[in-house]
Amino acid sequence: MRFAGKVAAVTGAARGLGETIARRLASEGASVVVADIDGAGAAAVATSIEADRGRALAFEMDVTDAAAARDMVNAAVEAFGSLDILVNNAAVFGATSHVLEIDGDAWDRTMQVNLKGPFLCSQAAIGQMREQSSGGSIVFVSSLSGVVAHEHQADYNASKHGVIGLARCIAQDCREWGIRSNVVAPTGMVGTEMMAANDPVNVAPYAAQTAFARLATTDEVASAALFLAGEEASFITGTTLMVDGGVHAMQPSARQLSEGAERFMSRPDQS
Repeated sequence: MRFAGKVAAVTGAARGLGETIARRLASEGASVVVADIDGAGAAAVATSIEADRGRALAFEMDVTDAAAARDMVNAAVEAFGSLDILVNNAAVFGATSHVLEIDGDAWDRTMQVNLKGPFLCSQAAIGQMREQSSGGSIVFVSSLSGVVAHEHQADYNASKHGVIGLARCIAQDCREWGIRSNVVAPTGMVGTEMMAANDPVNVAPYAAQTAFARLATTDEVASAALFLAGEEASFITGTTLMVDGGVHAMQPSARQLSEGAERFMSRPDQS
């Protein structure tokens, strides 16, 4: 119960990684605001958390709306008395097109959700954390795409690079208030329900690039996020914790790629 007495807000928490993080926080004692543009999905997660004797509040919001970001923070304070942790998880994939084919509207949409959204939510949270005089922790979910380049992902990668820069600047600007700001950066491929819908043949080459020839689970990424959010990381700020199976640190051999793809395909659940 390392988060007993703490209040957390998680964006994009109606499914996937955000849902896992919200559930894990609640299971370890935090009161959690389950925020998502999908209000029904957020409500379902919050109801489930409460059924497991946790404390949760569903909050429907668009992270690109500054007023909604402020309302989310106010809802946390009204329901639970404070806001100690913010996890900026909500994101979109982007245009998945060649840089010459990404139009301005598609670029703007990716930046609005993936970069402006975390900025607005953080800004609102920081105001509350400063007033509390007890510090706080902000965790951003970036990606392997935030530290390397990928084909046909100029908008998505640029936004995720920006998230890392934003987190570092917040760590610097808010240090005197005891607010820490860090990043967890998983591989672009995480074993979520959305990823499970992909043909394993298309996923195998990505899994083969890791040291383990598999995808990360949402629990593995959530464990990293909770570590950064908690007191165990009390002297860590402005850092990026890679949860990518070593992809950013290694140049896989042809044998590794071939054998890794075979190992991935041989797993019954392709995880």
